[in-house]
Amino acid sequence: MLSPNSPVFRHNYHELDDFGRILYMVAVKPKWDARRQFFFEGCRDLAGQMYVAERMALYDAILRHRPRTCYEIGTFTGGGSTFFISAAFRDLGAGRLVTLETSRNHYLLAASFYEQYLPAHKAHTTFIHGDRPELFLPMITEDGGVDCVFLDGAAEPAQALEQFRFFEPRFRPGSVVMCHDWDLDKQEALRPHLESRRDWVQEVRLTDPDSVGFVVYVHRPDPG
Repeated sequence: MLSPNSPVFRHNYHELDDFGRILYMVAVKPKWDARRQFFFEGCRDLAGQMYVAERMALYDAILRHRPRTCYEIGTFTGGGSTFFISAAFRDLGAGRLVTLETSRNHYLLAASFYEQYLPAHKAHTTFIHGDRPELFLPMITEDGGVDCVFLDGAAEPAQALEQFRFFEPRFRPGSVVMCHDWDLDKQEALRPHLESRRDWVQEVRLTDPDSVGFVVYVHRPDPG
């Protein structure tokens, strides 16, 4: 039986069934502050993934580091990481998210929903359909490098590492890399690569039960 203490309330609103949503509105939401409500619910009309703690960490990293641009691989429907990264740029009043999605249906859903219903988010978001990070090159050239990346697309471990390596020569001191599903097989190639690097400092790590694995790394190359 679902209760207010159920682990699902660490996840997000869209994972609840009808009974769970009623229970949330009646017994859980009144006990939470506005911040936790926002990160749990997201945009209720647009399905999204990620746990509450992951969404908070993602949003807070953008506010903390204030990147000019964040490049995201894995838009999905736009209701998870895309929503919260763009919300951070909206709240900062500056910056942009450039997000890449391989599924044409998901790309069209996200782009059209933001255009119609989330104009304040859309003002800070560019949607791209495709499966190659090389599609980011015009924006990277404009920026003169990469100062923020969120990796949450590749299902194959080798592909996730390959995506990181695409960005690697374009990072600069202070660049931020954020990764989802850090504790799962999809990151088993990238995980030891980053963890062994002295020029990348782990700033945030979330694990079970608050996350399926989420990290924030900051590029700190040795000045010597």
